[in-house]
Amino acid sequence: MKRQYFYASLFVRVAKGLAVLTGLIGIGFGALRYYQASIAAGAVAYQPSPDLQKVLNRLKDAFLTAEQTANSFNEGNQSTIPSVDAPHFPQVIDSTNDFSRIAAELARVDQARRQLKESIVSRFETPVKSIEERLHAYAAVLQSSPSPTPAISESPISNASASPSPIAGEESLFSSQLAISEANERRADLNERKEFLKALAGKAENAENRVILGEAADQLNQLAKLLPKKLDASTAPQSGATSIARKEPPTEQGVQVLPSERVAGQLEQLRGAVRRTLLTSWSLDDAFEQVVNANSVEQEKYRAATMAQRAIWLAATSRIIIGLLAVGLASLVIVVFADLVQTQLDTATNSSTVADAIDSMRGSVTHLSAAEPVLEETAQVHKNGEKRARDDSNH
Repeated sequence: MKRQYFYASLFVRVAKGLAVLTGLIGIGFGALRYYQASIAAGAVAYQPSPDLQKVLNRLKDAFLTAEQTANSFNEGNQSTIPSVDAPHFPQVIDSTNDFSRIAAELARVDQARRQLKESIVSRFETPVKSIEERLHAYAAVLQSSPSPTPAISESPISNASASPSPIAGEESLFSSQLAISEANERRADLNERKEFLKALAGKAENAENRVILGEAADQLNQLAKLLPKKLDASTAPQSGATSIARKEPPTEQGVQVLPSERVAGQLEQLRGAVRRTLLTSWSLDDAFEQVVNANSVEQEKYRAATMAQRAIWLAATSRIIIGLLAVGLASLVIVVFADLVQTQLDTATNSSTVADAIDSMRGSVTHLSAAEPVLEETAQVHKNGEKRARDDSNH
């Protein structure tokens, strides 16, 4: 091999190793990018929230307390006890399925919470509704009669209202945010409505109605025991201090409302007031609202973290693919260029060999041309020698 082909020959010899080294560099680059992406994705990954776990545990405790209180009240009051299951939440919340399970469980807890509330007031509302229906039916009969007479005299109803101020209270069915003054006003409101039912029962002409109204009044007395029992004389409302005028049922102008219809409207208002008094401001309600809010916030954080992770992996994957393609192309170029150089070297080597052969052939021809006179002279001498030999033999 001629000296001027040294580097080309060296390149051909190391081309395969250089291509392999380039491929290894590309693989190393891809591994490095993958490691960096995994670290970045781990840094922005969603971390389970201890605050969410706390409010979930608080909801469990509040639900069990409400269930136990409601069941105890219903058993002692001979009411129907609803069949509800305690909530079950995932121990670790770090995936879409976990948040879906929480949402489904919250929907079930909300339904169970409504069942518990309905079970508490059902024994009170049933007799009151029956009286309402009888009064409406009686009013319909009186309206069709030429001389209607009132069945039950009306009595005033007072509606208590106050703005609760959050104070610390003992654990019970109701929230600790329920102020003592509000609890006292609710209790006083129930007592007033109980007295109204008793007065209404005393004026009822039908004995069955008197029994039903008396049972409803007794139920209000039982329901009042569910309110927080801690009293504060300084904040307790005075008798009649919070009473306001009862709102009359809407009537058409110029149309007189029958007493029975008016009393039925009063009973309907009474039922609504009792529901607001007894079925609001529960600890379970506060815990449920806290869980809903915390779950919404954490779900949004999880969605944002998931989107950030996807963006990191998409960017890293695109760079890895581009890097591997570039390295693969570089390795291919090296191998192909090495083949081209090898071809050129082979061509140059073959050309040099052919040139040497031609030069050798030219040298041989020149040597033969120079030796022809000597050969001819030698041949002539040989012929002359043979001729002399023949002549001598003839003599």
